[in-house]
Amino acid sequence: MTTSEHGKTTASQLSLDDLRLGVSNLEFEVERQSEACAVAHALAAQAQRTLLLHTEDLEPAIYDETAFLDAVSRLARTHSQSRIWILIHDARKVVAHGHRLIEIARRLSSAIQLRRPGPQYRNYHESFLLADGCGYLHRPIAARYEGTANFHDPGKVAEWEKYFMEVWERSEPDEEIRRLYL
Repeated sequence: MTTSEHGKTTASQLSLDDLRLGVSNLEFEVERQSEACAVAHALAAQAQRTLLLHTEDLEPAIYDETAFLDAVSRLARTHSQSRIWILIHDARKVVAHGHRLIEIARRLSSAIQLRRPGPQYRNYHESFLLADGCGYLHRPIAARYEGTANFHDPGKVAEWEKYFMEVWERSEPDEEIRRLYL
């Protein structure tokens, strides 16, 4: 296995099929849209309990892809205690473009919930997807695809999960999305 010019392993150098959620402790770089999509899908497909997503606008290039949506739907339907919580800063674009995850959330509302962060948290512009308290995809600039991922780093995930839960407790249902449910 080779490494990038910065000495880190990149997603393009790995076979994501070999990585196991809760087992494979290897932080690697994600550099392209296709890699972010593949990692998000792999995390969602392997999750058994929880997916927590903090996002600006449910980045359609990642989270409106069929493979990811199928994995989320399967998690919500297969595991009765599953919890898929999404904090979304700006639902206007999502609603205007008919993001398919919104429709899935509407149909599976007992497992999938969406909220808008309170005003005090709206200047946080990172995006992360957390799976089962141990795996993550983190993009420090939500508008870009570059970031890092790991399928087993419970310590790092716990930090983001703590922040997510703080924001979740102070969040509210988004009116844009709520109108879709009517």
